[in-house]
Amino acid sequence: MKRWFLRRWSKWVAGLVLALVAGGCVKPLYMTPETQHLASTVGLPTDIATNPNVVAPPDVSDHKPPATVLDSNREPRNMTLQEAMAIALERGTRGNSSVFNLTSFGRLVGGNGVSFNDDLVQFTGRGVGGDDSIRAFALDPAIVAADIEGALAKFDARLNSSMTWNARDQAVANIFNNFNNGDFAAFTAGLIKPLPTGGVASITAETNYSKLGAVPQGFAVINPSYTPSLTFRFEQPLLRDAGVDINQLLPQHPGSTQTPFRPTGGRAEGILVTRIRADQARLEFERELNTLAFNVELAYWSLYSAYYGKFAAEQALKQGYITWEQLTQLQAAGLQTKQAVAQARAQFENFRIQYLTAMQTLLENERRFRGLLGLPLEDGQRIVPIDSPSLAPYKPDWGSALVESMNRPELRMARLELKTHQLNLMVQQNNVRPDLRFFANYNINGIGNRLDGPGPVDFIDQTGQQQQQPGNALASFADNRFNNIGIGFVFDYPLGYRDAHAALKVAQLNLARSHVVLRNQERKAELFLGSVYQQLAGYQEQIRLQQARRIALGTQLEGQFERVKIGKDPLIQLLSAQQDFALSIQAEADSIANYNIAISGFHFAKGTILAYNNIAIADGPLPAAVAERAADHFGAKAAGLKLRERPATYEMPKDPGMPEAPPVDVLLDLKPGPDGVLPRSPAPDGAPSRTMPAPATIPPSAPKEMLPIPPKEVKPMSGAAPARSGAVKDVVPAGPALSAPTPAPTGTTVIPASPVSRFRPQ
Repeated sequence: MKRWFLRRWSKWVAGLVLALVAGGCVKPLYMTPETQHLASTVGLPTDIATNPNVVAPPDVSDHKPPATVLDSNREPRNMTLQEAMAIALERGTRGNSSVFNLTSFGRLVGGNGVSFNDDLVQFTGRGVGGDDSIRAFALDPAIVAADIEGALAKFDARLNSSMTWNARDQAVANIFNNFNNGDFAAFTAGLIKPLPTGGVASITAETNYSKLGAVPQGFAVINPSYTPSLTFRFEQPLLRDAGVDINQLLPQHPGSTQTPFRPTGGRAEGILVTRIRADQARLEFERELNTLAFNVELAYWSLYSAYYGKFAAEQALKQGYITWEQLTQLQAAGLQTKQAVAQARAQFENFRIQYLTAMQTLLENERRFRGLLGLPLEDGQRIVPIDSPSLAPYKPDWGSALVESMNRPELRMARLELKTHQLNLMVQQNNVRPDLRFFANYNINGIGNRLDGPGPVDFIDQTGQQQQQPGNALASFADNRFNNIGIGFVFDYPLGYRDAHAALKVAQLNLARSHVVLRNQERKAELFLGSVYQQLAGYQEQIRLQQARRIALGTQLEGQFERVKIGKDPLIQLLSAQQDFALSIQAEADSIANYNIAISGFHFAKGTILAYNNIAIADGPLPAAVAERAADHFGAKAAGLKLRERPATYEMPKDPGMPEAPPVDVLLDLKPGPDGVLPRSPAPDGAPSRTMPAPATIPPSAPKEMLPIPPKEVKPMSGAAPARSGAVKDVVPAGPALSAPTPAPTGTTVIPASPVSRFRPQ
C-alpha cells in the first residue's frame, strides 16, 4: 500500500501545485497595449509621469484676443450641424448637465439659451473635479472597469516563503537545558489558494535544521538533524460565507483560521456589484454624451437665431436712418416739425443700440458654441451655421415614444442601482449566520542527519550499544513512514447579532428606497417627455403665425411710410411699425430655432438623441480596415442622400419698398456736423472713422431678404424625425475631416455614423 501511495502522491502534489498557480495567475492589467498607447491617443506628454515641469504655466503668447463689437470683421466659416457634432465628439465639452427648461428654449439676451458651462474645477477635499470634457468622461468607464480585476484578485493564489537562522548559547541551570543551545535554521515555502466557495487550500513545505551544542550522556539524539515535511490543508465555511454565489458578492475573501493570510480585495465592491458599477459607468458616459449632443444642437440653433437677430437689427437700423433722413429733408421744406425730426433721430439712435446689442449676443453665442466644440476662442473666422432648419410638422406617436423614454440611460442606471441593493441584502442576510468552518490537514515528514547521501548508518553510542541513525532526510521523507492527520470544526457565534441585524435592516430599507426612487424617476421621465411633446405642436404653430404676422407688418410698414411722408399719419405710427417689423423678424427666427431645439429635446427626452444624430458608442479602438470601409460607406451614403433630399421651397413677402440706406458700418459711425446734428449722408471720405462690424450676414441656408416660409404642401410626419430642408452644399470645412474621430483605446469612444447632414426621408 505504501509503495502504491509513494508512486501516486508525488503526481498528486505536482498536479495540485500546478492548479493552484494557474488558478491565481492572470494577465496584468497594466500591461495591456491600450494602456501603453494611451499617451499618444489623448494627447498626453510622453514624460507626464516623470517630468516635474509638466504642470508649469502654459504658453499663451499665440492666443488671439476675442472679437468685439468694434472689430468683428472676420472671414466666415460655414459649418453644418454634422460637422459641429463631429468636432464636439472629438474634443468638445458637455456643457451644463441640469434638467433643461424646455418651455423657454428661446434666444435670451446675452446668450443664456446656450447651455455652456463656464465653471472651472473645484477642490473636493481629496482632489479636484468638475471638468466636463468629453475626453475625460470617455476614460471614466475604463477606470471603473479596472476595478473588476481588483475584485477578482481576491481569488489569486499566494506564495508565502521564509527562511531564518538562529544561534543560541544561553547559560543553563541544568544539563537538560542544553537542548536549547546550538544552531537552528528553518525554511518554509507554501502556496495558498483562496477558493471561490469561500474555502482555502494550501500546500506548505518545511525543512528545519538543528545542531545542538551539547547532548547529555545517555540520550539518543540525532545531531545534527534535518526534518523535512509537507502539509496539505483544507478549510471550508459551512454556514456564513459558504458558496460561490455569496463569495461573488463579498468584497473580501473570508480568509482562514488554520492558514492565516492577508486577504486581498476590499478596494472594490464584490465581483457582481463591481460589474454593475462598470455598466453604470458606461451608461453615465452615454448620459453625458446625450447632454453634449443636445447642447450642441441648442448652441447651433441659438447661433442661427442670433444671426437673424443681427439681421433684424440691421434692417431696423437702415429703416430708421431713411426715416430720419427724409424727415430732415421735409423739415427743410417746411413740411415737418423739429420735434418730429428729433423723434426720428431718437428712434435711429435706439436702433443703433439694438444693433450693437444683437452683435454682442451673436458674439457671445459664438463663444459658447466654440466652447462646446472645444475650438479656440479666436481663429480669425466667424462660424456661420448653414444647415437648413426643419420646418415640416413632426407628430410622433406618444405610446412608442413613452416606451422608448423608459430606456433612457438614467433609468437604466437606477434599475442597476436597485439590483445592487438586492445583492447587498443577500450579503447582509449572509452575515446573520453563525461562522461554522470545517478543516482538515495531512502531513508527511521525515528526519535525518543530512538532506541527501547514504541511508541509515549504524553506530555505537556512549553506552556501548549499537544504534541506527537515519542519514538521508529526504529519503526518510519519501518513505512516508511518519504522517500526521488532523480534522475538526471551528464555530463562532456572536450572541445577539445586533450589528448584523441592524445592517440587515438598513439593507432592507435601502432596497425599498431604491425602488421608490426608480418609480419616481420613471414618473419624472414621463412628465419631461410630455412637456417636450407639447412644445412640438406649440412651436410649429408659432412658426406659421409669426410668418403671417411678419408679412402683415411688412405690408403695414410699406404703406405707413408713404402716409407719414405726405403727412397723413403721425410719425409715432411709423416708428412703432418699424419696431414691430424688426421684432417680428426676430420672433420668427426664434420660433424656427425653438422648434428645431424642441425636436432635439424630444429625442433627448426619449433617450434616442444619439441615434437621431447618427452617433454610436464603442469600447476601444476600431481596426484600421473597419475605419477604411466606414469612410467609403460614408462617401457612398452622402452621394445617395443628395438624390432623395427635398428642395427648399420659400414664399417671399413683398419688399416694404423703402429707399436704399448706407452700409451699416457708416450708420454706426455718423459724425455730427458743425451745427451738432447728424449729417444726411456718409462721411466725406466715404469710410467710417473706426473699424465697425460688417453688414449682417445671415446663415446661407435662408434668403437674406427675409425668413423662409415652409412649403404648404409638406404633410405631417408620424414617428420619424422631420427632414432637414435644403440641399447639401459642397462645402470644404475648415476644421477636421468628417470621419470617425480617433477613439481613446482605454475608454469609451464616440463615433459619428455619417459625415453628412442628418436626413429623414418622407
